[in-house]
Amino acid sequence: MAEPILKVRNLAVGYPTPAGMLQPVKGVSFDIDAREVVGLVGDAGSGKSTTALALLGLARAPGKIMGGSVKFDGRNLLTLPDEDIRAIRGRDIGIIVQNPRAALNPMLKVGRQIGNAYAAHNGGSASDARAQAIEMLRMVGINDPERRVDTFAHELSGGMAQRALIAMALSSRPRLLIADEPTSGLDVTIQAQFLDQMWQTVQMTGSAILLVTQELGVIANYCDRVLVLHEGRIVEDAPVRQFFAAPRHPYSQDVLRLYREKGSDYPAQVASGAPVLMQAKGLTKNFPIRHSSKVVHAVDQVALTIRKGEAVGLVGESGSGKTTVGRCLVRLVDPTDGTILFGGTDLSRLSNAAMRGYRSRVQIVFQDPFDSVNPRWTIAQILDEPLRLHSTDDAAARRKRAAEVLALVNLPEALLDRKPKGLGAGALQRINIARALILRPDFMVLDEPTSVLAPRARNALIALLARLQAELGISFLFISHDLTTVRFLCQRVAVMYLGQIVEEGSVEQVFSAPQHPYSRALLSAHLFPDPTHRRVDHPEAAALQGEIPSPIDLPKGCYLASRCGFANDACRSTPQVLTQQDGRAVRCHRVVAGEI
Repeated sequence: MAEPILKVRNLAVGYPTPAGMLQPVKGVSFDIDAREVVGLVGDAGSGKSTTALALLGLARAPGKIMGGSVKFDGRNLLTLPDEDIRAIRGRDIGIIVQNPRAALNPMLKVGRQIGNAYAAHNGGSASDARAQAIEMLRMVGINDPERRVDTFAHELSGGMAQRALIAMALSSRPRLLIADEPTSGLDVTIQAQFLDQMWQTVQMTGSAILLVTQELGVIANYCDRVLVLHEGRIVEDAPVRQFFAAPRHPYSQDVLRLYREKGSDYPAQVASGAPVLMQAKGLTKNFPIRHSSKVVHAVDQVALTIRKGEAVGLVGESGSGKTTVGRCLVRLVDPTDGTILFGGTDLSRLSNAAMRGYRSRVQIVFQDPFDSVNPRWTIAQILDEPLRLHSTDDAAARRKRAAEVLALVNLPEALLDRKPKGLGAGALQRINIARALILRPDFMVLDEPTSVLAPRARNALIALLARLQAELGISFLFISHDLTTVRFLCQRVAVMYLGQIVEEGSVEQVFSAPQHPYSRALLSAHLFPDPTHRRVDHPEAAALQGEIPSPIDLPKGCYLASRCGFANDACRSTPQVLTQQDGRAVRCHRVVAGEI
């Protein structure tokens, strides 16, 4: 029998604290065979990321590896000289870390970073490295890679930055890939494309993958075995089907219960007679390109209506324009054209000074809770800032209101004197929501607010948002790639593709019977935590093929035509119109004609 490609025995990692040595990893042991995809699951703080780094002989300062062995091809990586281990990292063993913003150098273009990673292990000229970077960006589904190769990390969406990091890790075709939450922040179609390709690569090359994730849908559809990490120890090691059918450890049973208890009912519908609160008409946003007369067409003639007390979901691939729509609605970005009506007032025509009067009524919560707060301020100062700007209350009244909104989001008043450091993503996102609520807004944009949260924290936050909507009557635009969350929270959903809305209707309509080919692909790519119908066993369920067209040079006809199996000559030559039909809107002439 062949030796495992990786053999880990009694791996332990510790961090010195005033109270003694803290051990997040306490004697972890497991094997990974060639052509095997092994999933590592566990709650936030269970030691998953610490274990992943330790496999390469790394520990975040001031931590250190306290014992054990990690054998790769029979060599113990923990005892190799630094020069030897550096040669293995990136070439034989690749790693994808969770936070692309922290992992990518903000001062270097992403193409240069990918090219540097490739050249470090493969040599070649600068032009070879650049060509490899373009090819890798194309492989991970980034459109217009010849242009994106010269962008900086901050110019990419969160999903695109994650794909750039994946491209860097795969540039040297490693034999073992350690992927730490590689799909966090990715929408389902790009996630499916990446995971499909990753799994196929393993089968063709004999490589192996350790997939660190909290997403049981990913585990069920792509992994051969499951390792469950709890309080620094592996408490279960089982084949994937056995794990989902009959988990043995009580903690494993509890993890699966989170998914099995999730309700499947659709949210109650908002009455059609409810007053319209926010409405976009012909919303368009173009971004200029430096040293070029061309523009990036980010948002194209978007029409969107949100009634009082209604939550509308906005879904689509990374770079489709979802975040730009949200930022235009609250005037963080000025639209190129169109109108934004809020309570009958056209916000798009207001001066910046006049818009300040509406800031208390329209709020936004951003995707990354860590980037959304000042780390030097206390929670009281963070919550106090909007009140100082928009109210005449004295300091005592403002602190009282801060305590009230913390209670509203189920956080204790004692947090007011804490700083963000040491708080988890779930608590910080609740603080961001509290800050948005503190001025009693009528409308909120929630831009991927759950994407960096663990399943427990995510479920709790969604339940909180549903409660707040019911109790306070706030209207939401909920931007997300998590279709399960959209289904749970929203009454209506709009599907975006390349700056256009291609389908819009009630959540029940779109989720139970999607009509537009892109909506169908989006929903078919959603990964359910059920290994009895694994995606890798049904290649006919593959995501859309081909590349997203460039948002600079848009197709003449339907923007999806080059990726759509239903496209005909009329699709490729005639622009599609969003057409109302049976209580929903669809941008596809073949659907409207009843041909598909």
